[in-house]
Amino acid sequence: MNEYAIYWIEENVAKNYYHKSDLLHRFFLECAEKEDEVIIRKQFRFITRKIHFYKFAMHLKTFSSPDIYVKRIGNRVLVKKGEESLCLYIENGELILRCRHLAVAVSLLFPILEDIHPYFFVQGKDTPQYGWISPKFIKELNDESQVLYNFL
Repeated sequence: MNEYAIYWIEENVAKNYYHKSDLLHRFFLECAEKEDEVIIRKQFRFITRKIHFYKFAMHLKTFSSPDIYVKRIGNRVLVKKGEESLCLYIENGELILRCRHLAVAVSLLFPILEDIHPYFFVQGKDTPQYGWISPKFIKELNDESQVLYNFL
């Protein structure tokens, strides 16, 4: 099973760092290494939103499709569809996802997360994978006032 950390990123941070996911990736790695440093914890709380696990579990149950089985077992949530399954729990302010393949999370979990909020960042704990759960946000970044090059 692979483990991934899922972070709910504040909107203003997501808009400024959407195309700089490598910076967020390095920041979250540093958070894991230096979790006792006060400044890093404050930065972490500033750029992420707290995930209320009970509300999150209820949202998963309510808004998942009928063929997806969602069951809360203590402080964990099991999500299953056919032979595919994944497990979720909260640890140190991170939503931890355990699944065999990230493709399982893409089909079972990420569509539900997109309904909650478009700015979730996923980072592998034991794999080098990281990124945003949804590319929907790119359309919102088109700002006509920005110039990429000049004709002069």
